[in-house]
Amino acid sequence: MNHRFLFSIMTKKIKDNESVKPLADMTKFLKGGFEIIDKLPVLYSQLPKLKSFREQFSEIEKQMPIIDLPDNFNDLFAKDGWICHASLSQKVLEESINLGNTGKLKEAHQLLINSVDESYVDLVLLKCRTREHFNQRVELLQLIKIDYLAERYYACIPLLLALIDGLANDISKHIGFFTENLELELFDSITVHSSGLPFLKKIMNASRTKTNEEEIRIPYRNGILHGRDLNFNNKEVASKCWWALSSLIDWADEKKMDKKREEPISFIELLNRNQKTCEYLQRIDVWTKRPIYNSEYWQKQTIETLEKSSPEYNLFEFLYAWKNKRWGIMNNLLVHTINNKFATVIRLKEDYLPIQLLDFSIINSEDETPAITVVTVNLAFVKNQKKICTQYSIRLNYLDKNGDLLLRGERDGSWKILQLSIANLLFNETI
Repeated sequence: MNHRFLFSIMTKKIKDNESVKPLADMTKFLKGGFEIIDKLPVLYSQLPKLKSFREQFSEIEKQMPIIDLPDNFNDLFAKDGWICHASLSQKVLEESINLGNTGKLKEAHQLLINSVDESYVDLVLLKCRTREHFNQRVELLQLIKIDYLAERYYACIPLLLALIDGLANDISKHIGFFTENLELELFDSITVHSSGLPFLKKIMNASRTKTNEEEIRIPYRNGILHGRDLNFNNKEVASKCWWALSSLIDWADEKKMDKKREEPISFIELLNRNQKTCEYLQRIDVWTKRPIYNSEYWQKQTIETLEKSSPEYNLFEFLYAWKNKRWGIMNNLLVHTINNKFATVIRLKEDYLPIQLLDFSIINSEDETPAITVVTVNLAFVKNQKKICTQYSIRLNYLDKNGDLLLRGERDGSWKILQLSIANLLFNETI
């Protein structure tokens, strides 16, 4: 298959999506208008509001390059089996594009391969546990993770391809991922834009009619599962399978959201939103970390001595609930349960009941950002009939009711525990 030709026929860009294009068009129009007004500076002294609009527009204009990132990523990497998807780390997105745009494609590819590490796979598994259809495959995915980390790529690649096909069948309710008739595209999507998952599907589903002993770098489904591509046993192919699975999760999530067309945003509303953003950023600028106390200080703390608005209080509340098997309280204190109908108390009980929490204490706590604190705790527990005492660094996020990060102390926010921090304790059967 001529991948370059296939990619060249996709002219519509992600930045042309309904949620982005009106903003881009408006920004382009206003830029021309303000360039004319800038030649008559006396207008700004006579019209103070116009000057305020100009300043706000300048801030908006600075943020506009971000809308090009998904298209830039797909232009650089989609033909090689990497596509931009909704949950892709912005750090990985920006760093890989910077490398690619400076001619360092080999380094960019290595960055993408290395980004699919144990924490990446753990996050995929955590998402799978709380999503319909994916949750049925978690046990098998955990075994695949073991093979992946042990570099047994020959074992995990065929299984991941098979699971991707079956998941697409369940999600679409009629057809597998590699079937030609599967319609993936959704309205206003990054993940399943024509340059994203649908394009990746076409690459992975390429016809492989001859036996090939040369090493491949793309997970060709037909070549691998039909025994035509014999030299697929490498980390790059395996990491791209995990990448495809992560993209499939985003597709399933967006499919459930069923986004519809909305009225375009007005310039006044745009300015109002930007003003609120600027005010929020100003509050972040004056934020300072809390003092770091020694372990002796924390050993004296109890749920009665801690401030109720602190992350440590909510963590204590969570750990007390775990110790006393109060599953409902625990379920309300986790990040991934916010507005997630699949994250039930029954599922949480299945995860936590096999571990009997005996005791806990805080060793250290440090504010990483205005919305994130990492608390190091000592946990004593019984698992698989063994008593264990060990340390875990548990991350807490300050979130609003929709699960978005807030500046700590903002109204209608609360501290939630990121379960991924203790995923190894919960789901590693060797402990």
